[in-house]
Amino acid sequence: MVQLKWFIRIVAVTSLLISTQVVLAKTQLSSNEQSSAPNFLIILADDLGYSDISSFGSEIHTPGIDSLAQGGIKFSNFHVAATCSPTRSMLLTGVDNHLNGLGNMRIIMDDNQFGKPGYEGGINNRVETVSSILQRNGYSTYMSGKWHLGMQTDNLPVNRGFDQSISLMETGADNWEKKPYLPHNKNVHYFDNINEIDLPNDFYSSDFYTDNLIGYLQKHDPKTPFFAYLAFTAVHYPHQAPKELTEKYLANYQDG
Repeated sequence: MVQLKWFIRIVAVTSLLISTQVVLAKTQLSSNEQSSAPNFLIILADDLGYSDISSFGSEIHTPGIDSLAQGGIKFSNFHVAATCSPTRSMLLTGVDNHLNGLGNMRIIMDDNQFGKPGYEGGINNRVETVSSILQRNGYSTYMSGKWHLGMQTDNLPVNRGFDQSISLMETGADNWEKKPYLPHNKNVHYFDNINEIDLPNDFYSSDFYTDNLIGYLQKHDPKTPFFAYLAFTAVHYPHQAPKELTEKYLANYQDG
């Protein structure tokens, strides 16, 4: 079982962005107070190439992910779709994207795809998410980060099996401000469960998403298992990161 203490350590080291000043004493529980069912944590780094991880040859230091690779299983022949929302739709439903409604990403669909079965532009009602299945079977379910699986109200994460969620609905956004990065989007939309929200003044996407998910898990009842989904956007365009993380790699790329 993945304990909260271990979760916080893995995420803090992997992202290199969140505050590690978390009081762990309140999360340490005796075995008879914890659920015996396994907990699940999915960390999705949008648009991350396999060779961006040092375990697969990158020059970038990724110690948290490397520790998972060394102590777990590496899938060296795993495939995804060509774009982001079809891939995440398959990840969360276990169903081919042409069956779950994301045959193509809405913003790049061809005229002959609109209105066709399998090209609804969001997860359709013919499939279930892994979160809804686990929720129905006694799991607490949490999501923080990019959603991009349908803009309709009935496709908000809380209506697709998540008890608590902080979600960016679009394909991406500026990582420092509440503004779009694509010219055809006039706005971007963030939701706290069913309520649209503004962003804090100190917003940086990776910090914000991670802190929210840790907050959910700190309040989680350990007598029940959890499914948690953390979906980062910082690797996705626009490529923005804190200065202290990028400066140490400048020399690596001076020649292109």
